[in-house]
Amino acid sequence: MAVTTMQAQDFIEKLEYDSKFQAQFAVASPNSLDGVVDFANSKGYMITHEDLAAALKHYPKSAIADQLRHYVR
Repeated sequence: MAVTTMQAQDFIEKLEYDSKFQAQFAVASPNSLDGVVDFANSKGYMITHEDLAAALKHYPKSAIADQLRHYVR
């Protein structure tokens, strides 16, 4: 797995399990894939659309992952 894909997976996991990070994401309220990637980049996760899509292919089903998958489609 590429380093940036691993960063995308780390981003998803932090969003999944860190309530403060979830709150920041909710306040940012990204409504597109660009918005999600911009939020991740602003938090130090240097990922692309492709990285996020690749990480989500292997990430277990969850409410957060499903929300992010909605943007990738």
